This record gives sequence, structure tokens and C-alpha cells, in this order.
Amino acid sequence: MANTLIALPNEILHNIFKYVDPRDLAQVFLTCKVMRKFSDDAVLFREVYCEVLDEPAKDFTPANLNYKQELIKFCQVRDILQSDKPVEEKLSKLPLVSTFLTQACYTSSPTSSRNIRHMKSWFDDKSRQPILRDNIESFLCQSSTFFRARHQDNTLARIPFSDRQASAKLHCYYGVPIFPPRTRRWDNTYPYAVSMVYDLRNYTEESKWGPYRQDGMCTVDWEKMEAVMIVLGHNMHTYSRQSHMRGPKIWKDSFGGIAPNSFFDKGKIEGRDGDKKGKGKGKRREGEDDIRRSLLLPGMEDPYNITGTWTRIVCFLDFHDLFAYNFTTGQPEDGQPRPPLSTTEAIRLITMELHTTKIEAPGPDDGQDLPIVHFEGISRSSMNTSWDPNASSTITGTVRLTKEGEVRWKTVSVYAGEERWASEGIQVGGIRSARGVLGHWFDKDHDIHGPAGPTAFWKSSDEFESENEYHDDHSELMYHEVYIDEDEVEEEIEGEEGEGENEENEEYGVSGGLVGSDLANEDNEAAYQEIMVVILQHMAQHAANGSGGQSSSE
Repeated sequence: MANTLIALPNEILHNIFKYVDPRDLAQVFLTCKVMRKFSDDAVLFREVYCEVLDEPAKDFTPANLNYKQELIKFCQVRDILQSDKPVEEKLSKLPLVSTFLTQACYTSSPTSSRNIRHMKSWFDDKSRQPILRDNIESFLCQSSTFFRARHQDNTLARIPFSDRQASAKLHCYYGVPIFPPRTRRWDNTYPYAVSMVYDLRNYTEESKWGPYRQDGMCTVDWEKMEAVMIVLGHNMHTYSRQSHMRGPKIWKDSFGGIAPNSFFDKGKIEGRDGDKKGKGKGKRREGEDDIRRSLLLPGMEDPYNITGTWTRIVCFLDFHDLFAYNFTTGQPEDGQPRPPLSTTEAIRLITMELHTTKIEAPGPDDGQDLPIVHFEGISRSSMNTSWDPNASSTITGTVRLTKEGEVRWKTVSVYAGEERWASEGIQVGGIRSARGVLGHWFDKDHDIHGPAGPTAFWKSSDEFESENEYHDDHSELMYHEVYIDEDEVEEEIEGEEGEGENEENEEYGVSGGLVGSDLANEDNEAAYQEIMVVILQHMAQHAANGSGGQSSSE
């Protein structure tokens, strides 16, 4: 019997080493020649990798993935994120950390992911540990939006464009909007994100009117994506509080639903049999099977899993406020951001029932790995808005890959046979991710004077939900104006002593809204609805005449 480690057969040593921490394994290889010969064992490094991280799915494994080099990077990133080094020192490692973690999201398992567990342990700030807060500040909060929100005594230097993009992308993958990372060092980021989202200079032909760079190639601008996430996350957080937590529970779980293939129909998983509390979940009205089914030819499959029910959020400013913010006096010089804006935004929750219609080969400006898939369907407000002429529409669109390999969604909303609103967005996390799509909506004619704003949507079911269920489950008014109470928001989100002073753009004087006690009784609610009917009809008439009108969303 062997009485030393090196006397064991190679097969046994191999089996032992695959359970050794990769950093310790590097030290083992330095002990002697017998051990050193394992340092070039590619099979061993693959097995060690799959013990520490998720085994990359075949469809999402990068070409020529070097498992040894990936383990070295993992050890470097882990050392950085577990260290108590100051923020300034950690910040110098931003490119390495962001690149490794975004790839780890892309190659993570859709369920029971080791990758996600590691990242949660490094960034999930529920325990408010100083090291985790330093990680969040160093790697998730370095975009232009956060730079503008810093207090004067925050002396961190401005970083290059590529690093700002890397930080914003990692924040979008993190998925929980960060408002002030630390109230003593930052103002609330919401007004600065608003100034980016509603700056109509960002909506151009070169950017395809979407969250892209000005290169005409739909290269994702992650700082725009981050701003959309912050604005929508802020509004949904506020709406949920004002509606007694009846809004959708989204963007609450760090790195949740970020992996490709991470969408699962919970109804199917739970064995739902088509009935929920007697409300006919999944039932279809007569004739809907023919209208909503996929129209693809036999043998053709939709790689993006479009067919089913999607939940959508759309936010927008009053058109007069949007116009004043962009075209009145006191405008910034080219290349300079607009001032921060604390304002009232309207919010609408929408249900989309989509089905695929055809598939075609990608064009020369598209990613070539997957086809272009066309879809159509219906779009309606998730709550009672019968008084709103823009509450329902048909919808068409396409999904394709960009040259970078990102999943690009384009939608067009059609009212009475006339196209009115369009949107461009990117599915965060890749193909079939549960995180969904972030992007911009805008006038389909690309009017330089707007309207435009942020939108997001994510899949909720592979089935088509019955319209009655939504009316039964949600009875409150949907055309909702979100009132901004900065002190309350900061206290609830941050949960620590001291509240940051939030800049407010008094020049435009946009604040308040019909919420809370204003909608607490039937008389006020009825009056509000009557007013909105008149306003929306008037704006619809203006839109039909080509004058723009109010941005009532898709």
C-alpha cells in the first residue's frame, strides 16, 4: 500500500485534485515534478472548473474556452471581491471583474447556479457589510449617471468610456436598480437617469431610436440601458407602495433570471391544469386558437420562444413637459447632459399576447447565428382603462441578433390599422432569459420632437391568459401618475441614517400628481377619468393630424 501521496496511481491523484480549490491546486503543482505534470492536464482543469462553477451549456460555451485560464481569472476576481481593499484600488480592476462576471452570467445554469451563488455572495447587500458595499460602489456604480450624482466630496476620478459601459452592463445584469449606493456620498440617481432617458437628442437615426450607440449598427449603449432600468425601477417601486404592493414584483432579486434559457412557465412547473381560483386561467375565447396560434410552417421552430403572454411597463412624461425640457431656453451645449429632473411620470402596465408568424434569414447587418423571427398579437392595459382610447392595440415586431450577439426586439403598436408607436430593446442576459427586455419607445415616424420614453417587458407565460382574469385580479386605475417623495424613497430603499440631498430641477416645475388620497374616493376618481377621456381624445386627434400629441405609450 502506498504510504505517500506521490506513490498513488495517477487516476486516484486526478480524482483527488478535482476537488481541491483552484488556488490551492496551483500551490500543489509547485511541490514536486510528479505533481507538476498535472499542471497541463486539460481534462483535470475542466473537471475542477465544473466543481467550482457551472458547466457551460453546449450552445453557450465560448469557442475554444480555456478552462485553466478561466480558473485563474476566477481566483483573481474572487480575491478582489473578498478583499477589504479600498474602493479606489478595487476600481482599477473593473475591466477584469466586469468581463468575467458578465460571461459567468451568460454561461450560468438556468437553475441551481453556482455562478449566481458566487455573485450573490459578493454583491447581495442585504447584510450591509462594508466589503459588499465597496464592491457595489466599485463595480456597479461607475457610469455617467452615478458620476453626475456624486457629492462634491466624492473624489473618485471619472473613468474611461469603456469602463463606464462595463460598469453599467454589470449593473443591468445585477438587475436591482441602485439609487444612492451610499447616501452620504451620492444623491438619488433617479433625476440623472431621467435626464438621459428623456433627452430627445439620444433618439436619432444613427441610434435607431433605441438604447444603442450612434454607430448605426445597434451596438448596445449600456449606460442608456442602465438609465432605463433605474427610471422604471424607481417608478415601479413607487407605484407598488402607492397601490398597496399590487404592482408586479420585478427587479428584486440580484442576478435573477439572467441566464439564457432561464424563463420557465411557473404554471407548467407547478402542474397548473388550466384553472386558477375559478377564473379560467389559460382558457381561450371562441375562435382565438386560429387567431393566436403560431403561423410557422411545420418543422420550423422559434429559437426566441416568443409565443405566449408578456407583461410590459411603459412610462412617459406629459408631452408639454417633455417638449419644454428639450426645446425651451437654457439648453445645454452639444455633448453636455441635460440637468437632473425630478418629475411626475405616468405609468402603464400592459399585457401582450404574441405569436410567431414567420422566420427569415438574418441580413448583413444582423448576427448570423440565429434567424429573424416575426411576430404579431394583441396589446392591452392590464387593468380597467375602458375610458382610454389607447388602452388596446394590435402589435407586430421582430426579434433578431445584433452583430455583437445581443437579442434585439423591435415592436410596432397599431391602432385601427394605423401604426403609431414603436420600440427598440435588448433582452438582458441573452436568448430566452427571464430578465426580459429593456429599451425605448417612440413615435413610429421618428418625430424629433417626441414623444419617447422607457419601456420594459418580460415573459410571464407560454400560454395566452384570459382577459377576464386581469380584470378580476386588478381593479384599480391604471393610468397612474407617480408622485415622487424623495425622502420616503431614500429612507425605504437605503434604510440607514442620513438622507442625501436630491437635486431638483425647479426651472421646469414638474412635480406632484393625482395619487394617494387624490384617488381615494369615487368622486375624485370619476372626475379624473372624465378629464382623461377628454385629454386623450384630444391628443389622439392631434396625433392623427401628424402633430405629435401626448405620449400615451404603446
